[in-house]
Amino acid sequence: MSVAAETRTKPASVTLDDERVVPGIADAGTYAAHLARYEFVAPMIAPQETVLETACGSGYGTRILASRARQVVGIDYSPLALDYARRHHGAANLRFVQMDCHQLSFPTASFDVVVSFEVFEHLENSDKYLAECRRVLRPGGRLMLSTPNAAPWNIHMGSQGLDYDFHINMVDLEGLRSALRRHFLNVTVYGQRRRGSPIYGVLRALDVFNLRLRLLPHKKRETMQQAMGVTAAEQISSHDWTFGRTQLRQANSFVAVCIKAGA
Repeated sequence: MSVAAETRTKPASVTLDDERVVPGIADAGTYAAHLARYEFVAPMIAPQETVLETACGSGYGTRILASRARQVVGIDYSPLALDYARRHHGAANLRFVQMDCHQLSFPTASFDVVVSFEVFEHLENSDKYLAECRRVLRPGGRLMLSTPNAAPWNIHMGSQGLDYDFHINMVDLEGLRSALRRHFLNVTVYGQRRRGSPIYGVLRALDVFNLRLRLLPHKKRETMQQAMGVTAAEQISSHDWTFGRTQLRQANSFVAVCIKAGA
């Protein structure tokens, strides 16, 4: 991640696949959820547009964006990640640059789209970051930002005894909307969740307090979900995720599309 938080909380020997999704190295569930986000936003990008991706990591997703846009720039704080990205995911209309996402070295109004996946939760100064994203967008440009939903995430991680020290800026739905609306007047939030049968969808919609996470152990919950048409975690693909504007408080992650005024 191109954020100061990682350099503070992670050792100098941090590897490329540590908090950076690398196809073939990341576990199937993490990769599928990450890929699904790129597949969700890519059709929103027009062929004539220019795109900036912050904290591009291994670059595989940046390459997907480049298949849609006229020009794409991927930035990351890690030379190791950028070297990997250049070697594995280069393209004629794509370049990778080392940069701190809190201080973007681009002129004002340089891009039509800024893509920011799984960056927000690592930020020490999210307002400064969002202000920079807004600055480099052209009028009418869009910020496409994803971040985990703190409400179910904290319950789920706690039930498994996991502690993500470098997730220092976790937010729930209200927290995300509040942060984004300080910089963008037009904010639309989508929830990312796993697909299942109609019965699964109804039960999940009713569970506005995420009681399933509080009351059922992880393995038992997975077994019950599979009985209702949810693909097993080890077999999941990007197509097993869905995005919508309902059931937001139960969403695993959020994807927000923010439009800069002045179009």
